[in-house]
Amino acid sequence: MNNERRINVRRMVMLRQPPDRVWTALRDYLPAVAQHVEGIEEIRLLERSRANGLIKTVHEWRAAPSVAHALRGRIDGDQLTWLERAEWHDGALESRWSVESRMLGGGLVGSGITRVHGAMGGRGCRLQLEIATSIAPGTLGPLGEGRWKTGLEDAAATLLAKTLQDLGAAVDRFLASGDTRNSARRG
Repeated sequence: MNNERRINVRRMVMLRQPPDRVWTALRDYLPAVAQHVEGIEEIRLLERSRANGLIKTVHEWRAAPSVAHALRGRIDGDQLTWLERAEWHDGALESRWSVESRMLGGGLVGSGITRVHGAMGGRGCRLQLEIATSIAPGTLGPLGEGRWKTGLEDAAATLLAKTLQDLGAAVDRFLASGDTRNSARRG
C-alpha cells in the first residue's frame, strides 16, 4: 500500500455497535453487508490470505443498476466496478486499502486508512476514514494538470468518502439485524 499520498478527505462515522463487532463485520462479512448499502449491487470476495499477523483481502465492488442506469450513455455499466485491496491489522483495528476503478481506463485510483475506535463508553465506536485519490498522468488529456486535476481528484475522494460513510451505516444496520448468525463469513 502506498504511504506517500495527499489526503483529499477525512471523515468520521459514529456507530452504535462495539468496535470489535464493527471490525469483524468489515473484515469478514463485507459481501453480506453490501445488501445494506444503497447504491451498491454486490461486493464479491475474490481473494483472502493470512500471513505475518495480517489478513489481506481483494473484493470487487459493483454499483447498483439504478446508478448505472442514470449514467447510461455516458459511462459503460462495467466501468462502475472497482477492485479493493485491503490489509487488515487486527491489533490496531486499522485497515489500509487501495481501490482501482475501471473508470478513465483504470487511471482513477484511491487509497486510504480506516480505523475503528471505541466510543460511547464501549457501547459504540467511531470509524475514522482518510481517503486519497489520484488520476494517472495523461488520463484526462489537457485537463490532467493543475487545478482541474486536483479538483477532479477531490471530487472522486468525496464520492468515495460518501460510499464509505454509507458502508458504516450499513454495518450498523447489518449488525443490528443479527445477519451475522445467518451469514457465512464471506469477506
